[in-house]
Parts: sequence; structure tokens; C-alpha cells
Amino acid sequence: MNKFKWKNPLHICILLVLSFCIIFNFSTPKINYEVNKVNTKEKVIMITFDDGPSLADETILDILKENNAKATFFGTGINYEKYWKDEKVKAITDRMVNEGHTLGNHSYYHNKYQFKTKSAYDEFYKTSDMIVKIYAENNIPKTISDVPIRMPFLQYYRGMDYLQSKMQVEYFVRGYLGCDYDEAICGKEKILKQYKSNIRPGQILVCHTRDYAKEWLPDLLKHLNEKNYKTVNFTNGDQDYRNYGGLIF
Repeated sequence: MNKFKWKNPLHICILLVLSFCIIFNFSTPKINYEVNKVNTKEKVIMITFDDGPSLADETILDILKENNAKATFFGTGINYEKYWKDEKVKAITDRMVNEGHTLGNHSYYHNKYQFKTKSAYDEFYKTSDMIVKIYAENNIPKTISDVPIRMPFLQYYRGMDYLQSKMQVEYFVRGYLGCDYDEAICGKEKILKQYKSNIRPGQILVCHTRDYAKEWLPDLLKHLNEKNYKTVNFTNGDQDYRNYGGLIF
């Protein structure tokens, strides 16, 4: 009886592909980590701002209020700590809460956390705990699992299933990342072009807490109003969130 021999290069390639698929299937976590948009056909969009809270958010809040728009602010723990040390930051953060926006967790130090799963959990928990306390200062009850999380740099790595489980959150928030964080290179027109060209039902826009937002944000909100888009929050209990359904990965 002749034994089958793997001499044909095609046979070897097939074997390698099958082996990779088997290994990948067993080694890849089965949890869906990150959500990129709202699952809806309605004209709703989520605007998010990373890296605050800071003094620049005061102007952003003014612009949002003038346009009757809502946003989610993914702040860092090192900035949230200023809530108890800096009266201006406290007033701005309280405005976010009381004007119907959402506070989110963008880590404590804005680090890269690959191979640092334990320190990642410590930092994210500390930050979410501060956010819960800020809500409590404004007589709004929240739990750690109520706080939406966005990874710094929108990073993705193995071990996030551990962080997701420990934080008891259903997802991490991603979205469309423009170049508003580098206005010196991009400028107003490029920033607007990027965001406008990516407007579609359920889109999540990743923006940043910067003074330069005053240059492009009014035009973006005007454009959304002209296109009959409504802005909604990244909050499970928010009425608009309930109206427009769940999230997709």
C-alpha cells in the first residue's frame, strides 16, 4: 500500500492554512470587544471627544449647546482627578453631566497596555470609579459597568477579554478617527472633509478635546443639521439610545 506523501507544494500550503485556522480558532478570544457604530438605519450619529476634561471643553460645550447637540466625553483619570482640585475643571465637568452629555473612560494615563493587563485593569477601574463619584456629586446614580470605555490609541490586543470581564462592560468603543488631534498638519478643511465624508446612520465620530475644535465643530454640526442628523449619547439608559437600538461590532 502506497503511503500519501506531502511532496506537492500545494499540499503543503493547504496543510499550513488548515493548521493556522485551527490554531487561530482556539487561540482567539470569543468575546466581541469593540463597537464601531450604532445598529440603526435612522439618521443618528454619536460625536465623542477624547482626552479631557480640560479648559478647552468649555468652548466645545458652548458650541454643542448652541446647536442642541449631545456628545460623549472620554476623559483620562489624570484629568478627572482635577475635578477635586481645580474649580474650573469641576465646573466644566459638571456642565457635561447637567447638560445631558455622557462621561466616558479613556484610561488613567493614556498608555499602551499590551502585556500590561493587570495595570490596565487598575487604571481603568480607578478612572471609572472617579466618574461614578462625579455623577454622584450631581445626584445621578451610576455603577462601574455603566461607564463606557474607549482604549487609548483605539488599541486592540489579546488580554482585553480579561479587562472587559473585570470591568463588567459589554464593549469597548471605537469609531471613525479623523486627524483633528493634529490641526497644525491637517487644518480645518481636511478635518471637516474627513468627518463629513464618513457621516452615515449610526456612525461614531472620534474627536478630541482641543482648542482648535472651535474652528471646525460649528461647521460640522451645521452640516449634520442640514442633513437632518440627530446626535445621541453613548449611554444605555438614554432615551435616544433605547429608541435607536443596540450596537454592532
